[in-house]
Amino acid sequence: MEVFILRLITIATITTCYISVALANPNLNFASIAMAEDVPFKLNYSPIDHEIGKDLVNLYNDFSKNEIRPSVVAKFISYKNKSHSFGHLNEMIDRLELVSKIKDQDSFYNNCTIIPRPVNEFTESLAHRMDITIDKYCRFLFLKNLRKFSSNINLSTRDLNFLREASSFYVMGESQTEVSALLKHFKNNKIEHEKISDLLIAKYVELKTKPTSAILANLHVSTLLNKFLANNLHLDNNSSSFFQEEFQRLIKEPQDLVEKGDFAQAKRQVISALTFYSKNKKFIDEKRAWVGTTLAAKSFFYKGKDSDAIEIFTLARAIAPKEETSEATFYLLWPHLINKDYKAMKAVIDKQDLEKKFETFDSKVQYWIAYALLKTGDSKKATTYFNKIINSSPYSFYSIISLKEIAAQNKGMTEQEILAKLISKNSPAEFKLDVASNDLKDALKRLAVWNALGQERFAVLELRHLQLMDKSVGLKDKEYAKTVTNNEYKEFIVLNLVRLLHSQDKYIASFKIFQDSLGENSLSLNYRLIKYIFPLSYLSVIEKNSNDLDPLIVISLIRQESAFNPQATSRVGAKGLMQLMPATAKRFNKKIKISQLGDPKTNVTLGAKYLRQLFTRFDGNLIYTLASYNAGENRIDRWKKEIFRNEDPLATIESIPFEETRNYVKLIYRNKFFYSLLSNRSVLTTPLDETFKVTFSSEVK
Repeated sequence: MEVFILRLITIATITTCYISVALANPNLNFASIAMAEDVPFKLNYSPIDHEIGKDLVNLYNDFSKNEIRPSVVAKFISYKNKSHSFGHLNEMIDRLELVSKIKDQDSFYNNCTIIPRPVNEFTESLAHRMDITIDKYCRFLFLKNLRKFSSNINLSTRDLNFLREASSFYVMGESQTEVSALLKHFKNNKIEHEKISDLLIAKYVELKTKPTSAILANLHVSTLLNKFLANNLHLDNNSSSFFQEEFQRLIKEPQDLVEKGDFAQAKRQVISALTFYSKNKKFIDEKRAWVGTTLAAKSFFYKGKDSDAIEIFTLARAIAPKEETSEATFYLLWPHLINKDYKAMKAVIDKQDLEKKFETFDSKVQYWIAYALLKTGDSKKATTYFNKIINSSPYSFYSIISLKEIAAQNKGMTEQEILAKLISKNSPAEFKLDVASNDLKDALKRLAVWNALGQERFAVLELRHLQLMDKSVGLKDKEYAKTVTNNEYKEFIVLNLVRLLHSQDKYIASFKIFQDSLGENSLSLNYRLIKYIFPLSYLSVIEKNSNDLDPLIVISLIRQESAFNPQATSRVGAKGLMQLMPATAKRFNKKIKISQLGDPKTNVTLGAKYLRQLFTRFDGNLIYTLASYNAGENRIDRWKKEIFRNEDPLATIESIPFEETRNYVKLIYRNKFFYSLLSNRSVLTTPLDETFKVTFSSEVK
């Protein structure tokens, strides 16, 4: 659902970007501040900007087919003498003109010299992307031109030097058909064929990449190549596939044995699978090995074999990839959490020295470390850790429940005092757009063009360029720029982008910018910002058609399901704001047509009826209801019977087998917290357990 097609038709002349927020007043009306309107602003792109944008799309598409049309090149040359927002591409236009004039090998080397760039280089701007695109075209042209020569000629030094320079790209998968054709073309010329082969083989060995079968069939077979292939069998897809599939079979077998009650054999089989992995791990995906072992451990735990499960969770952590360290560590605590054995949780924390590593874990593990300390009597240290979670991850589910834990421990503090831990008292820096440079304004105009053209890939590049733009470039007065801190400037860029994207209903894009900026500590969570991250779009429709449901639950679900796009369609066919499956919609209206699910009123009416039905089925249990909306009703019935061993709502959430569904429940709970703030509802006075129970004033009709 990461749709990023920006429709930014107008942007920016603003007198003041932000309004201060004063949290000192305990009687602060949050909604009145959060919902205050901004000063309107405009900055329009020109017709020529729009025209250049269309031509750039055509040029890029031509390059993807390894061709250049003279008519397109001519148009770009004409743009150089006109005023527009794409002046940063003038050097690219110069290169394009030179490349379009290549007629022979001499003109190729005069007009197509490239600056070597690393393979898979991160692209930070459109200008950068177009340079890389022209480089790629030149490398294609080089191979194509060489095949025009007689196969009996001797390649020049400059030909071989260019081939050596470009070989990294060819070896990593570029122009494979042309590489194979070039080798085949020179196959009868033994000396030149060996030169080409040796250059390529040296790069295959250096980058540890196996040639495709087509290229391998046309390479000159050397001792170096034979040795490389013999020592790197794992580069063979068939070999890797065999070892991967065999490990998956071995690690799945214990789960089947557990189901049959043969626990001793199941445990032996886990050890056997891990031994196989240890011997052949270069052939086996590390993450899949960890996931398989973790699932095996869970199967023991679900059958009450806790000690075996804990032992296998420990083995799984030992093979976990670095990016899964936090999750693997959590599963050392999880069995004890489910059993409410908080002393055992604390023992794991001490044995594994988790407090010392606290900062390295994600907010999930951090929360459960703090919770275990709270439950074992160290409330002071637990509160310190809860505060750290709030400061480092203010937007997260675990930040919210940490805040609730602090509220429960500090009955004497007002709600506003506790909320101040989460929401910054500081007002953002204030700027006027007239301090912005032409570079910044042009980038904003280009962003508007890409949005108008529906070009997501270019919009992403432009946005990335804006976020990376240094203040010395983005502010026109260099002396003034020195008085602005880097963080103030980043906040100016990020907050305005969030506000502007919000104004154009581009919520997914604004959510991502906001979340990334929080992660980089270039933005603080403040009252004015929250309204942009939690839009109230379609609220009146929801309030009128929520079918006895709390409208805030419905809007929280819509934010997660469709990001308020009434035309959203999932890959499995779910439609509209509440992402209803047509078959589900027909349960409540047999005559409904799929096209009607794009209508907000119809979608919300039917979606709310379905959601209300789920609440009734699960006795108002918010977790079961949301999980069933995401994963299906029958699965929840099975999980309740086989998996959910603890009535504690947080433990239940952590026990949901599907990662997507676990995160879904957490995110909607998080959404409802912030929507409650926007509605001036109290968010900290209700005990945590009770916030997962929903009651209704009347039965659904």
